[in-house]
Amino acid sequence: MNSLTKKISFSAMFAAMVFGLTMLHVPIGAGGYIHIGDAVIYVAALLLGAPWAFIAAAIGAAFADIASGFASYALASVIIKVLIALPFVIIRKKDGRLLTVLSALMTLISGAVTVLGYFLADLVLYRAGAVADIPANLVQAVGSAAVFIALAFALDKADIKKRFEKGIQ
Repeated sequence: MNSLTKKISFSAMFAAMVFGLTMLHVPIGAGGYIHIGDAVIYVAALLLGAPWAFIAAAIGAAFADIASGFASYALASVIIKVLIALPFVIIRKKDGRLLTVLSALMTLISGAVTVLGYFLADLVLYRAGAVADIPANLVQAVGSAAVFIALAFALDKADIKKRFEKGIQ
């Protein structure tokens, strides 16, 4: 199997994982929900890089919004999820591990993008519920960061990043 086929396949796999972990959600406020799909986006960004992680994040999140009855958020989710993957894509080659001090710090940037992005989306879509959804979006961001840290730690113990990079070439 050639490298392009492998990248497309892994991107599809990560899109499915983002979709699945986003579908396991708790509804909140004016029209959103709390989920941990973002943790998979962080891992995908560190393993796949651009543009494959962006594609996985956008497709997984948009389809989850559509399937959950929140299609009005699909476009916002595409933009926000690409933006939350970006910090991890930027630091991707810095280390042979997924969990580093830098990657843990990137969860703060991505979490802030999540909260601000969905605040702006709520302003456009629902106005009145925008401020009310901030606490739930903070919980989502913190939860995704915690799950990412635990998941990255476990994947590092299995030396996944090095194995993945060898296998995708």
